[in-house]
Amino acid sequence: MVSGRPVVLLWTGGWDSTFRLLQLLLLHRLPVAPLYLLDDARASAPVEIRTMQRIRKALAARFPHTRGLLRPTTIARVSDLAPDAAIDGALDRLADRDGIGTQYGWLARYYRQRGWRGIELACDCIPKGASAVLLERTVATRAPHGYGTYRLDPGDPDVDVRLVFGGFGYPLIATTREHMLEIMRDNDWTELMGMTWFCHRPAHGVPCGLCKPCRANIEEGFGWRIPRRRRALSAVYRYTLLPVRMGARRVVLRLRVLAAGGRALNIPRPARRPPEQRGRLHASHSHQGSGCPK
Repeated sequence: MVSGRPVVLLWTGGWDSTFRLLQLLLLHRLPVAPLYLLDDARASAPVEIRTMQRIRKALAARFPHTRGLLRPTTIARVSDLAPDAAIDGALDRLADRDGIGTQYGWLARYYRQRGWRGIELACDCIPKGASAVLLERTVATRAPHGYGTYRLDPGDPDVDVRLVFGGFGYPLIATTREHMLEIMRDNDWTELMGMTWFCHRPAHGVPCGLCKPCRANIEEGFGWRIPRRRRALSAVYRYTLLPVRMGARRVVLRLRVLAAGGRALNIPRPARRPPEQRGRLHASHSHQGSGCPK
């Protein structure tokens, strides 16, 4: 067993978190302690766990040194987390304004209740959702192991953003999907990355084409990972039922925010800081026009 404090990484078996896992194990050769938050209500959870087991086995076979570096995965049930009214309120306001997912509230509650500050989240360079919230708010820093990473600017004026996103590291926030593919090919990781999973609601063992990760893969050029029939169904869904569902979700979120005493409408975004104040490690990896899945 390799000594030293491991990097704690949220690993789901998905593209981004698996890419980060390979960077840490194969390029930095650092010990990694994966963390997985188990939502018993999510249909994809068993598939994600099996996917991580397959990737772990493939890594051990091809790169034997990773047997000592890749620690056992900590699986924490979302249902075991205590409620946190402050985080839940902040999440509702951010979801209404920026469309971020509920998993970020779970993660914020986890680190706040367990004291695991500094967990790495593999949010990459995409101008929407959680990454869009973080792109203009992170600053370059050094991780305890010495490599370059990013964290939320501690002086960010948005209290809700600090509460939900302030406890994590974001090593991929300046990395585009195109750059990931380049690194993957240069290091011959294609087979390992091809084992990743992304769908939240698998249909008969294949990606559904309808959930948010499936739609993101289609929109961003990775639709080949979804069967043609499910892609066709996705196209119909995007232009018929999805707008209705998204409208209804926004109404529910706004009602929840208003019921909690917040302001759901016309919430101003904090002013963007000039580029020279953002502290980017890789200026060549611009955020402008990037399209990267979750």
